[in-house]
Amino acid sequence: MLNVTTNTKLDIILPNTNKALKEVLKNATPKELEALSSGKDLKSVLNSLLKQSSQSSVSDKTLLQLLKQNPTLKNLGDVSSTIKELLSSIKSDEKPLPIQKILKEFLVDIKNLNEKDVKAKLTNSGVFLESRLKNAQNPQLELKNILLKLQPLVDKSSIYEVKSLTKHIQNLLESPILKNATNQALLQPQADNKQLLTLLSRGVEKILQTLQSNIKELDAKPVDIKTIDPKLIDSKLIDPKLAEQKPLDALFSKDVKTIIGKLHSLDAPMKLETQQNVKEIIANDLKSILLQTKEELVKSNSPNQAEVLKNIDKLALQIDYFQLVSHLSNSSSLYLPFSWEELKDGQIELKKDVDDKFYCDISLNLINYGELNLKLVLYEENQLNIKILSDNPKLKELVKENIASLRAALIGSNITPREIRIQDATKKMPTSAYETNTQSINIGFEIKA
Repeated sequence: MLNVTTNTKLDIILPNTNKALKEVLKNATPKELEALSSGKDLKSVLNSLLKQSSQSSVSDKTLLQLLKQNPTLKNLGDVSSTIKELLSSIKSDEKPLPIQKILKEFLVDIKNLNEKDVKAKLTNSGVFLESRLKNAQNPQLELKNILLKLQPLVDKSSIYEVKSLTKHIQNLLESPILKNATNQALLQPQADNKQLLTLLSRGVEKILQTLQSNIKELDAKPVDIKTIDPKLIDSKLIDPKLAEQKPLDALFSKDVKTIIGKLHSLDAPMKLETQQNVKEIIANDLKSILLQTKEELVKSNSPNQAEVLKNIDKLALQIDYFQLVSHLSNSSSLYLPFSWEELKDGQIELKKDVDDKFYCDISLNLINYGELNLKLVLYEENQLNIKILSDNPKLKELVKENIASLRAALIGSNITPREIRIQDATKKMPTSAYETNTQSINIGFEIKA
């Protein structure tokens, strides 16, 4: 069983846990190490790295340069190929490991991808494991916060049965579990009281049943919009669109609708266990699955143990590389977790600035067309600028022929392509779509697709 705690906030930048960093420090010259820190010893270097990452940090830039120039890391190859090699080594074993099925599903053909799959695969790529664990919430604390938001809403309801939930919610909030709920329970996991969790989940079920039954009942009683006081329709509590069809009540608030959805994810004892969110992260994350598989494999007598372990270590090192690049460049940098016969290798880098503009660099190395870079800027929620960079005349012509299809596909996804440009990759221009505005860019490890 893999032992994971969430208090290892900076594990990804320690050489004993991040193999990519260990490799860089091993090959760095004394002069390069001196540039990383005012001191020359390893402790000083690490103290420098443990400070808050900054785009303008000299030590971060130095280490990032060393990372990208390191010969071992440069010759690692692409992640998709490593996954295929790992699958091949597992197949040749008499008793294939459970990870085989997970890897097959992870490396899905790009033709079969949809928006939901892309988001899940990027999130569970392994690159964000430590940050997701760091940000994991105690489900009991989540429920506490949800109930605190719901209580004043039901209290405003004109329906007695709904309004009476105010006291019921207060009783739940004063229960031993919710009263003492904090995220510290994730750092010092203890056995949950199953009986109390059962009582708590029943309390959640009562809230859901009351809300949903009354919504259904009121839903069948539309009222004439002309009879409603206009001041009530202008109330922020009520969705104006719903007000045109339903009796006005806090029950039809947008917030109540959102809360009902959240309560459904916390309506059973198992869902309220302290470590539930951590368990879900570990169960779905590629890096954690690799670590668990390695632990199991080391204890086994598999005749193909050495080959499988070699490929697991290689894949883990590649993930470590993208974790470290993300940290040092103050962005989200990750590999493309899918299979495409034309793709040799590729990666994505995403950033977000303070004005809610999202920047994305997609770097592809295509087998028949060479390098292709796409630089995207998303702003005002759905306005998109795209720059397509290539030195291959055939590829550029192919892109031009399909611009209309690209525009139609974007518009069909409610995205407005404001500008699409095709340029030579060798033209002098910023190395990324956001190079000129790095001071305002602010993003951590989490990714939203």
